[in-house]
Amino acid sequence: MNGRWHTAGISLLLTATLFLPAAAQSRRAPAPEVVLVDTDDGVTLTLTYYPSWEGKDATPVVMLHDHKDTRAIFGSLATRLQSPEEGDKHSSFAVVTVDLRGHGGSTRRQLPGGAREEVDAARLTRNLVTDMIQFDMKAVRKFLVTKNDEGKLNLNKLCLVGAGMGANVAATWAAVDWAWPPLAVGKQGQDVKALVLVSPRWKYQGTMLQQALRMDEFKQGVAWLIICGEKDRRVLADADRLYKQLERFHPEPATARAAGTLSLEELVWDSSLQGGDLLSQVGKPLEDAIVQFLTVNVAEQEHRWIERRTRLD
Repeated sequence: MNGRWHTAGISLLLTATLFLPAAAQSRRAPAPEVVLVDTDDGVTLTLTYYPSWEGKDATPVVMLHDHKDTRAIFGSLATRLQSPEEGDKHSSFAVVTVDLRGHGGSTRRQLPGGAREEVDAARLTRNLVTDMIQFDMKAVRKFLVTKNDEGKLNLNKLCLVGAGMGANVAATWAAVDWAWPPLAVGKQGQDVKALVLVSPRWKYQGTMLQQALRMDEFKQGVAWLIICGEKDRRVLADADRLYKQLERFHPEPATARAAGTLSLEELVWDSSLQGGDLLSQVGKPLEDAIVQFLTVNVAEQEHRWIERRTRLD
């Protein structure tokens, strides 16, 4: 079910969402934890993990920042998802914010032989972005597998939120996740159930969204929220192009639009800002839209919890 909204077009939807009856939220969320994880090529990544109190029912959300940004831009949204505010109807999400390699606290790499080097993202290259997709996301998934098998979240309800560079990393890795074939001994892919992409680019440092969209099952099986500022025509054109590639896989009954249960949405903001800047400057209205989208399309849906130690690699 899909829908395209300009800023004015979402006001009624968000108003309705904010005034839905609140769930009882008397519990205090656990304190966020800073976690270090190592990639297979020796980079130490810094994450912040916001634990949920929902256990095996918790929906995990991984947040990936823009170029020259850090995981700090997601602090407000991560806290909002983990700790529902008064008036929110959603449950507590388990959130992981990531400093991708070369950013924030993820700038050191251990080389064979014991030497260390700095990972510099000032000059962004295709290889650096490819390594984020191949190595960084693999390390993040290992962390999530551990938390899943400890009964602290349900990996089968995985959501990704990406801004700018992080949007392209998220979409490309999600396609990799959906490409894993099923195994007789257990589930190993198709965990990503929703993507929130803030200012995705059709082509980014040699990576093409067209390549990520080759699988019809992936395009149909994931809920997509695409967000951008409309005053940058190049970014808007890329967002529109992505939307059109997905549209036929998400038919739109009128009742779904009225109920706010759309599995494909494009929110176009009256702004020239993009990526992390758009997310930070707009603030709560965008957070409201993201929280509602993830709640309706994933958190409130039934996806069976499954033990995952069959594929830690």
